[in-house]
Amino acid sequence: MLRSLSWLIIALRGVNRFVEWLLKPLVALCMACMLATVVWTVTARLAGISAPWTEKVMLILLPALAFLVAPIAYRRAANVSLDIVVDLLPQRLARLHLLGVHLLIGVILLVALDLTLRKVGIRPVMLDPVLLALGIDLGSIRPFRAPIRIPVLGIEWRYVYMIMPVSMGLMLLANVELLLRYVLGLFDPRDRLVSPVRSFDQAHANVGQ
Repeated sequence: MLRSLSWLIIALRGVNRFVEWLLKPLVALCMACMLATVVWTVTARLAGISAPWTEKVMLILLPALAFLVAPIAYRRAANVSLDIVVDLLPQRLARLHLLGVHLLIGVILLVALDLTLRKVGIRPVMLDPVLLALGIDLGSIRPFRAPIRIPVLGIEWRYVYMIMPVSMGLMLLANVELLLRYVLGLFDPRDRLVSPVRSFDQAHANVGQ
């Protein structure tokens, strides 16, 4: 059983590392576009040039950047957190605590995936039984279909919002990997796969994670 669990963690780690490899250049491109848009906005104002599209572009780039970074940041724990309680707990109890926390996060991500799919006009029928089993009924929420367009650019908002369910799905993949790591840690705390995925401020320890 532990061997099968280890192979599953290794497979998910490979998938999630590939996702990070794909997302990192997109994040860099998004940041570069944001910087160029801000510079052009300031230049246009100083030069008296009309550039109403810059504000609308920023409305697209800001949520796009947030949801592109989210799967990487979640997996690498690159977020603000209070871990004083976890640090005081014994090793096994700390892993059990984190397992419970990430189980709750997984439920939240499932709800978020359902709602974001509805936001882009898709009814996630496959998620209904899973959420109903958890006591959550979102069946009364209808998919959003109104073709509201972004002024000036003329792009439908739902195309921009598509990054949201994609991000939620990728975060769920990371969530499953983290959950399995904590489960393995309860049985074999010394397994190398149990060690936490390093954050970006520990670049020397990121290799292979």
